[in-house]
Parts: sequence; structure tokens; C-alpha cells
Amino acid sequence: MRSPVQQYLESIVDQCNSGDGEVAAYIPELAAADPDQFALALATVDGHVYTVGNAETAYSIQSISKPFTYALALSDQGFEAVGRKVDVEPSGEAFNEISLASDTGRPKNPMINAGAITASSLVSGDSGIHRFTRVREWFGRFAGRALELDESVYTSEITTAHRNRAIAHMLREFDILEGDPEETLDQYIRQCAISVTTQDLSLMAATLANGGIQPTSGERVLEATYVERVLSVMATCGMYDSAGDWISSVGMPAKSGVSGGIIAVLPGQAGFAVFSPRLDPHGNSARGVQLCERMSGDMDMHMMHVGRMSNTAVRARYPLSELALRRARPEADQAVLDAHAEKTMIYELHGDLLFAGAEHVVRAVVNDAPDLAIIDVRKVDDVADVARVTLLGLRTMLREAGGEAAVVDPEGVMPDPDAGTQKASPYFDDLDSAVRWCEDELLRQHGREPAEERTLVDEHPLLRDLTPQARKVIDHHIEEVHYQAEDIVLEAGGKFAGVHLITSGTAIASVEGPGSSRVRLVTINPGTSFGELALGTEGVQETRVVAGSDLTVLRLSAEAIETITAEHPDVGLEMWQAMTRDAYRVADRALRSGITFG
Repeated sequence: MRSPVQQYLESIVDQCNSGDGEVAAYIPELAAADPDQFALALATVDGHVYTVGNAETAYSIQSISKPFTYALALSDQGFEAVGRKVDVEPSGEAFNEISLASDTGRPKNPMINAGAITASSLVSGDSGIHRFTRVREWFGRFAGRALELDESVYTSEITTAHRNRAIAHMLREFDILEGDPEETLDQYIRQCAISVTTQDLSLMAATLANGGIQPTSGERVLEATYVERVLSVMATCGMYDSAGDWISSVGMPAKSGVSGGIIAVLPGQAGFAVFSPRLDPHGNSARGVQLCERMSGDMDMHMMHVGRMSNTAVRARYPLSELALRRARPEADQAVLDAHAEKTMIYELHGDLLFAGAEHVVRAVVNDAPDLAIIDVRKVDDVADVARVTLLGLRTMLREAGGEAAVVDPEGVMPDPDAGTQKASPYFDDLDSAVRWCEDELLRQHGREPAEERTLVDEHPLLRDLTPQARKVIDHHIEEVHYQAEDIVLEAGGKFAGVHLITSGTAIASVEGPGSSRVRLVTINPGTSFGELALGTEGVQETRVVAGSDLTVLRLSAEAIETITAEHPDVGLEMWQAMTRDAYRVADRALRSGITFG
């Protein structure tokens, strides 16, 4: 199965390809770059990476190094010491402007060259080479692998670094730099020439998105308090003199580099990296900016979008085979279900579904490759537009593979845009009904029509396992009872009223919710019984059961059960054994689903 997230990324790459911009010409090695190279990578905070294009092609990190070197300086020296040397104010100037703050003499921020050279000098080490070695190893911890210096880029850049040399000496003149400015400049040029891939950059960004924990290694690289400072400065200063446009239109902390890379960070969810060497007038990748704007708009990625985060949207994930089914089936049907139930998966979701949550669901389904999937959104509070689109893509993916997705959504938090048409997905008010639908679908897929309702009743454990003599006695005492839709069959708090076995129609079990509301627990279908669990709660019915439609049940009343036990003890023993077996199955199913049927 191909992920809809992967398909989406591939589709926007084709749509965002204007060919605008020129490669950086002031560094000879970069001027020779192929302007049409391209790569896109998206890394989630749990380490899954989606890529498009040449994501393994290496190039120099350039100014994308700046937030990570700043992070190391903070980690080494702390806020106060770093703050004495470099401010955190947007400059509104080009990245290589030769200027310092008029009042403090400090560089405006660590994302412009003057501030980045200063941050490099604040990395602990007894020489420029030692400091660079620490920087290279530090970057590798963010990327999850060892990184190397691109000697050709370093040589090309150090021989043409006249403007940066002027900045370094100016910083030394104002005592911002201490020691030899040439040594610090060499260190800075080397860090800009570290070789990375777009996949590396996406994982470096995802480490920041993950609060400083590298997604694939699990190592805490940077303390969370420093992550906040780095992301704040990236948000206000990372895109130079276009930072205001960027934060308004894209809304993610970001950093660009003149080799054509851009990283963007969606805190708590993902890191992004784009590589396209053609630059706009601000020195940012023209195609990269276009792609990030498109993704932010399509996927609700603006950091000002209000929504609660959760580590994962998938609360539980298990195959149909792990459910202790309450519904009896003829032996031949049950054999089919036993053979294929592993290929029907249930995904219980919770929280607010944003991009990261929807992506996690999609990845789980892609990995499982089920024939049928049940998406249970009863515990979901809100669904962002991007999550709806992504999950609809999941439905399309399953259908293309010959499967289907059923949805459990009693509150309508994720409405089907195709409702009322042939494209609509099967929707249910409770998990039990969705499971019943999936069982019937599995039977049809493997050449068996689901059994008629009366057959289901006859196969119920209360009746199926009785001897002919016992069945005759039970049939004599069982009574057929009819209810109209919305009639109350059992009231919560009432005494045990007997076992009710549905022959047609449906019943709805509910409990009292906040205020005067009621919380629906489950829809009970033909071939299924209710009421017996009250025997395990001191004879008190814990749920209200109402006819969901015109309903017919076979009722073995409490009085009939007492009579059979007294007058036919052998039959009573068989009956109680059958009821106990079924009650255990019902209780086990209820515990797994968090439902009370008593």
C-alpha cells in the first residue's frame, strides 16, 4: 500500500516548480551547482521519514548550520553568557550585512552572519579546530549519523570570504570576539561546509520539533529550554529580511542556506527539509519557499493554528481476532472468520487529530495492510481539515487494494463528504456494529453469505449447546416480546429481568452522562443477548436498554429461570452453565471495549 502522505508530497512537488531564481554565484563551488536539483523530506517526531526527489544527495549545510551552532553555544555557556555577546532581535537586513546594534555593539541575532560568527566563538574548545570538531559531532547527533566536511566547498569559500572576514574583524574591534578573528572565521566557514543530505536536515529539524530528542536514536541532544530559544529566534530571524512574510504565510520556525536548503519545524509534530539551489532575492530557495507555503496551507501547519497536541492519535490498535466476540456464528462461518480475522484491524483514536496524528494513523494502516479497517473516533475531540483529507486518502488507498474502512463516529466529529452517495463509507454509532459489519464483509469476500437472523439466534450459546430435552424445556418457558422503536426494554437500577436474545431489530445500551445527557455504549444486534451481566452486579441492571428500531426478543425471564432451576434441576444446570459461558464472553468483550452491558 502507498501512503496518502507520500502521494500528497509527490503531487505538490510537481505543482510547485516555477523555475524562478538563480544559484548563489559569490561562492565558486556553489555557482557550479546543478540549479535543477531537488529533494523534499518530512520527518515525524517518532522518526519516520518521507522523501521525494534526491533526498540522499549531499550538499553543504551553509547557514542552516546557524541555529544548531547557536544551540551548542547555549548548551555550553547558558543564556546569560551568550546574551552578552549576541542579541535575539530581527535585523530586517540581509544575512551578510556589516552592522552591529548601535546601543549594545552586539550582532542583532545569531541567524545573520555577524551573530553566527559570534555564536561559533562561544562554542567551548581550546582552538578553532577543536571547536569545529565539536560542532561537527554535535550536528551529527541531530542528524543521527556522523557528518563530514566538504573540503572543496570549504576551500572555495575560505578563499572568497572577504565580506565575512570584514565582519569577523569588526567583531574583534568591538570586543565581541576574543582572540584571533581569523581562527573563528575559519571555524565558521568549516561549519558552513559540513556535508548533509535533505534527509539529514529533516531529522535535524525533527529533533527540534521533538523538544531536543533525536527521533531515531532517542538521545536527548538539547535541553527543552534551549530548544524554545532556538525555535523562537528561527521564527523571528531565520529567513532574514523576509522573516515577516515567512512567519505570516508559512508560520513555522525555519532556516535557509545559500546552497538551496530550507528547514522548517512544526513543534510536536514534524521537521521538514527542502533542497532546490535556485535562490530568491532574499537568499532563500525559491522553490523551497513555494513548497513550504503550500504545505502549511494544505496541512494546517501554521504554528498559530490552535489545537491540543498528543504524542500519538492511536490509542489502541489490534486485529479483529483479539476481540472476544459476543455474536455466535455457524461453525462454517466461524471457521472463515477465524482464518481471516487477522486481516481486519481496529484503530481506536483519541485527542485532536492534526497532521501528525493523521499521519500516524496512515502509517499504522500502511504497515498493517489490512483487508478491512475500523477507524474508531469516539474519543476524538476535533479533526483538522488536513486530517480529514489524509484519512480520506487512507480510504482511497484501502479501496484501491480491494478493502474498505468503516468508521465508528456517533458524534459526527469526522463527517463523510460522500454521505448519501455510492462512495460513502460505512459509518456506525458503536464498535460492536462496525465489527458485525466487518464480519459479514469477510464472509462475503470468502464466498459465504451471512447467516439469517434466526440462524444466529439458534447458534447463540444459551441455546446451541443444550441437549434436546433441555432445549424443549427452555423453549417452553421462553417468550417472544415485541417493542417499538424508542421503547425502554430495561431501565438502569432495575432488578435482573432475565436474558433477552434479539431475533430482529436493534437495541441501544446507554448510561447517564453529564447533566441530563445519555452516553451511548453499544448497539446490540440480532443473535446477541443482553441483561445477563446484571447477575454479576448483585442483580442490578447498570445500563438502560432502549429499542433502537422495532425490536423482537426471545426473553427468558428471571421468574422462568427460577422455575426451571426448581422444577428441572438437570436442565437448570445446563442452562446456568450455558449462561455462565456466555456471560464470561460478554464480560470479556465489555472489558476490552470499556463497555458495560449489565
